[in-house]
Amino acid sequence: MEDLFDFQALRIEQPGKLFANRASYRILDDRRQLIAVASESEGHARLKLLRESMMDVRSFTVTTAGGVAVLSLVKQASAWNTEVQSPDGALVGRIRTEGTRRHYTLLDERDQTVGQATGDLGLKRFAVTGAEGGTFARVQKTWAGLRKEMLTSSDHYKVQFVGPVAALPRTLTVMLPIVLDLTSYEPL
Repeated sequence: MEDLFDFQALRIEQPGKLFANRASYRILDDRRQLIAVASESEGHARLKLLRESMMDVRSFTVTTAGGVAVLSLVKQASAWNTEVQSPDGALVGRIRTEGTRRHYTLLDERDQTVGQATGDLGLKRFAVTGAEGGTFARVQKTWAGLRKEMLTSSDHYKVQFVGPVAALPRTLTVMLPIVLDLTSYEPL
């Protein structure tokens, strides 16, 4: 697997829309250059959103800045699992949300733990540790600006890696803020 996210620091930003019917996230490097975009595959009609209290499955396509699909995310709310898949649908790994939403387990395609993310009580700061222990990344919810914070559900995150990290744990860590946002902050 090519490591698209091989940067020391990345930003995940959700564009601000007052009435968004489809979630999307921009993944930027530390100089704010676009690396990838994660876009929800299917929009949601407002009437459908009013009838259904919570959608069980949400699918996202992750594309490079040039529009090439590199990953898919399939979030299953009832199972508290998000699958990370290759463009051909093969399982790459999973992010399992634990009951308190403060703990996330990063799993490879064989369900072996490659990392654990533990958040503070406010779900704003997370430390990501490897399977053997030792922090290799930090994920932090950051200020999105007054207009976005007051008028939209858009959020911004920063991912900071500490030292070298293998491609799979790095990819799952970059996808973690999207899963966190969908689990804790996204209204759908």
